[in-house]
Amino acid sequence: MEFMFGIPSFVQFGCGVAKQTGEVAKQLGAKKVFFVYDKGVKAAGLTDVVLSSLKEAGLEVMEYDEVLPNPPDTIVEEAAQKAKAFQADVMVALGGGSSIDCAKAINILQTNPSPINQYDGLNLVKNPTKPLIAIPTTSGTASEVTAFSIVTDTTKKKKMVIGGQFVGATMALADPEMTMGMPPAITASTGMDALTHAIEAYVSKGAMVPTDLFALKAIELIYKNLEKATKTGQDLEARTNMLLGSMLAGYAFNSAVLGLVHSIAHPLSVHCGLPHGVANAIGLPFVMEFNGVAVPEKTKDIALAMGLDVADKSAEEAVTVAVEAVKSLSKKLEIPKLHDLDVPKDLFDRLAEDALKEISTMFNPRDVTKEDVLQILEKAY
Repeated sequence: MEFMFGIPSFVQFGCGVAKQTGEVAKQLGAKKVFFVYDKGVKAAGLTDVVLSSLKEAGLEVMEYDEVLPNPPDTIVEEAAQKAKAFQADVMVALGGGSSIDCAKAINILQTNPSPINQYDGLNLVKNPTKPLIAIPTTSGTASEVTAFSIVTDTTKKKKMVIGGQFVGATMALADPEMTMGMPPAITASTGMDALTHAIEAYVSKGAMVPTDLFALKAIELIYKNLEKATKTGQDLEARTNMLLGSMLAGYAFNSAVLGLVHSIAHPLSVHCGLPHGVANAIGLPFVMEFNGVAVPEKTKDIALAMGLDVADKSAEEAVTVAVEAVKSLSKKLEIPKLHDLDVPKDLFDRLAEDALKEISTMFNPRDVTKEDVLQILEKAY
């Protein structure tokens, strides 16, 4: 047995830990903090907690609130110039995957030359970055604990996957209270994103003992709590379990990598503007069905982790049960289909070609052809 496993971020998990941002920043040597978030997070009143903590710690703060969904390289370059001119010594990111990924990319450019596009790939960031504190407000991407930053290349029209030892956050402050204000639709789509992370990590060609342990526990927590968190947003126990499940899924895929669901989701976001979580949720059951032929026993493990009654069923029967359960969950969460989002069928060919170029496709447990992707897109339509 041989494997390499790592988690880039230290984690402080618990209700109220976001109020400690200022003290944590000071411990990391902060005097000037570049604070990254989006306008939605500010409108929800979540920035106040963090900003108050930073100010109470006597730190000088520059705020940047221009983050966009599926953050484009243009935003990263613009913000990086502002952070460098401000001479920030610590970065703080508050929000979902877009804000945290954007902050990671901005941080790269504080100590590495521009443009950000040259770092698309693994271990291309050569210089150590400045301390970064990541505070998630969604239970989805787990960007706070992964060594990846996903940024859109606006010229090539593709999602860059920037990964390696100098990409991740230094400290994650995982505070369930910061997720309480998520509206139902965002809770649902980001939660399905987290479920996708756990499932894809478990069946990945890069899976290993520690990632398997994290993935299965994440599947259990997410599947049992997502509907409740979506429909009863103030349920603190459900919110806590979702944030924990999302984080554990991040531990899993950070080393195991992902698969075909993400390979299809990335071009859907770039070409059609679909939110990342929605794109993953739409494709998940159909890719599970496709992969089930190659990994029936692992898919049965997934079904068992979900608490489904498959112990006495064959692995092949369990695949069907697991797929139908995910379809049912998506329906309860009102996840749309591709046709609901006006995704044009004449784009399918380009989407399929781009999916085959994604790094995640290499780790999918079943080899994939363009025709396979086209059939999955048809089913998801």
